[in-house]
Amino acid sequence: MKDILLINDMPGYGRVALSCMIPVLSNKGKSVFNLPTAVVSNTLDYGKFAILDTTEYMKQATKVWEELDFSFDLIATGFLYSLEQVDIIKDFIAKQKNSPDVIVDPIMADNGKLYNGLDEDNIENFRKLIDIATVIIPNETEARMITSKMDEPINDVAEKLIQMGAKYAVITSVEENDEHFVFCMDENFVSDKIYYEYIDTSYAGTGDLFSALFISQYSENKSIFESAKYASLKTTELLKLSLDIKDKARGLPIERFIDIL
Repeated sequence: MKDILLINDMPGYGRVALSCMIPVLSNKGKSVFNLPTAVVSNTLDYGKFAILDTTEYMKQATKVWEELDFSFDLIATGFLYSLEQVDIIKDFIAKQKNSPDVIVDPIMADNGKLYNGLDEDNIENFRKLIDIATVIIPNETEARMITSKMDEPINDVAEKLIQMGAKYAVITSVEENDEHFVFCMDENFVSDKIYYEYIDTSYAGTGDLFSALFISQYSENKSIFESAKYASLKTTELLKLSLDIKDKARGLPIERFIDIL
């Protein structure tokens, strides 16, 4: 069994980030560990929140882990609070003896704009993380912001991500000519579009769910194309079952439908 380390924020209220990904991956039988980048009172979608920067804790935790010789097979990063956290993560990964796969989900934006409380520094943070990424999983907005390609074809955006250092690029929530798909490209610039049924709704944590499902397959040596197809199918299925949920900022009801994932 592979050991998976999730580096992301932990909300007190809402099924996003670690509170979404841990139950999904645990239900898949994965060995999951976590390193919180921040403790947040609730999802940012509510517009008002309290946030605790855990940078100092990350320094101390990774130092202890190094002394204890803890190692991981796959490390997945999500929301990062500061550039200093990028340095902590890169240093920790560089000292891992077994060269883990690194999956970067640059959580910072959607629908053409940054999330509440975030700014241009967040974009720069993720640019500095790409060169260690085995797979980068941005949504279309995040991919365009990172590459500064706001109007170019999505193929050019994916190519730029790989040129910046990622081995594989998986761009979610792409819309083109009224069609919706995930755009995948490998290190040889071979690409594929994975189309999915568009559900006209928006829940906090949908991207986190996709990432967790992707990781569940990729960690079993499935290709990025197979992993993205599975994650798209299951995410769409859960969205369709959750249309009666009124508080979309709270996130998807993971526990309610955990068996279908």
